[in-house]
Amino acid sequence: MTILTFAQAKQLLTTVSKTVPDQLSCDDCFELMAEFADAEIHGNELTAALKAVRIHFSQCPCCAYEYTTLLEALQEPEAILK
Repeated sequence: MTILTFAQAKQLLTTVSKTVPDQLSCDDCFELMAEFADAEIHGNELTAALKAVRIHFSQCPCCAYEYTTLLEALQEPEAILK
């Protein structure tokens, strides 16, 4: 059995307290990630679904990391082709 540190327990409780009903799953977030990136890059207004993606990123470090990686790839496309 793993025992959480105080900091880990606090982070877990903070994350859980921010959850909302009908929150996006990671799969749903992944499906909308490219559309979200496009809207962010071009400064387009976010739809309700894309606002939910932003909320998901604030609560899910894995999806936030995937999004950061996607943004880096989109901002440096010539580096990928080399």
